[in-house]
Amino acid sequence: MVSISIFFALGVWLLQQQAALPDLRWAWLLASFPVFLLLPRRSLWQRISRFTLIAALTCMAGFFHAAWVAQHRLADNLPAELQGKDIEVTGVVAEMPRQQERGLSFAFDVECTHTPGAHVPRRVLLSTYNSEEEEALALHAGERWQLTVRLKQPHGTSNPYGFDFEAWALERNLRATGYVRSKGDNRRLEVQVMAPGYFIEGMRESVRSRFQQTLGNAPYTGVLVALAIGDQALPS
Repeated sequence: MVSISIFFALGVWLLQQQAALPDLRWAWLLASFPVFLLLPRRSLWQRISRFTLIAALTCMAGFFHAAWVAQHRLADNLPAELQGKDIEVTGVVAEMPRQQERGLSFAFDVECTHTPGAHVPRRVLLSTYNSEEEEALALHAGERWQLTVRLKQPHGTSNPYGFDFEAWALERNLRATGYVRSKGDNRRLEVQVMAPGYFIEGMRESVRSRFQQTLGNAPYTGVLVALAIGDQALPS
């Protein structure tokens, strides 16, 4: 089992080294996997041959599994013509919001789009911007909201030694980024969506709030929060 996991992970790594995604039609070769399990293993040569073939197919399985996941995520994309336009959506705050310099940053699971003809990816990364004229939105993990947003496709810089935001977003299935329009029809629809993932995020946010209330602006507050609940700030 350990060797199978290693070769599967090797296949995933090999996919990540490719400049383009492969044709998934070659995945039919994996159908021969059960046949190789039936190969005899009486002699040393038979055992080596059987292990080599199973390792190769396991590596191929990891390769095509990663390719399928990548194609599935890339297909859920924001159309170019919708970039920078106001779109009304309803969804759930998927993770505990992080405080940024001018507002909040949070992952948002889109459940439905109210703007006719608009397609929005299933999960997006949103920000809010506070202003002196308007009250800041108080969003919390697990809440269902109706928001007016402006989105764009995720893009990073081309610096090979810098942070690759586009790869980071793809890894977390964040297929669009944007911000909440302060003058839109933004309102909370439900305090807590009853789903295991959202409930856990709400509990993590409660623990983080308790740490911050107790420790205040102490220099070690962030370290303790990270150790307790694994809180890692999203890139602004």
